[in-house]
Amino acid sequence: MKFLVTILITLFVTMSCGDTTTAKDSQSQDEVSKPPMMPNSPKIQVTLQKEPQDLVNIWLAYITAEDVMTTLNGATLQTVVDKASNSAKIMKELRETVPVELKSNAVKARLTVLVTKSRILEQLTKRQTLNKEEIMILAEELPQDFENFKLQLNEIFLKTPDQFEIELDSQLDSLQKVNEQQNGLLLQENTSLQVQ
Repeated sequence: MKFLVTILITLFVTMSCGDTTTAKDSQSQDEVSKPPMMPNSPKIQVTLQKEPQDLVNIWLAYITAEDVMTTLNGATLQTVVDKASNSAKIMKELRETVPVELKSNAVKARLTVLVTKSRILEQLTKRQTLNKEEIMILAEELPQDFENFKLQLNEIFLKTPDQFEIELDSQLDSLQKVNEQQNGLLLQENTSLQVQ
């Protein structure tokens, strides 16, 4: 009797363990079949002002880099792996071809961040065992860093307080002249009406 109970318990435990293993296997297969995806949009979106926009419209490396960042935004792991080498080359070219009007230490610093992160991403994607989480985090940061770069391009063309004050003074002077001319015309009309 004890022998029969022992066999039943062993059989029950074996079947229970087998079900758990099958559940774990199917769960891990689901994780493999679903590629990790990044969020669809960066945290900030920067719209370039007219002056920097005019300059980047003819800057081929910038246009290409912007296209790569659009591709990385919301990309799957496989897309990131496929684009990593290309991204590193484009960021390097971007840094080497900055127009003179956009050269500043702040722009160089933002470009260095982009080049460094894209090179690290390239290295991570060439390893034999991919660290998916690390790759995806870095791929998510790159479009955000590009937006920061665009912000820096805008800041080059911001006016200093002195420049702003001079511009404001000239606009006020021109408004005063227009008001004086209008007041002079009104006086002439009133005078001519009174004479009649």
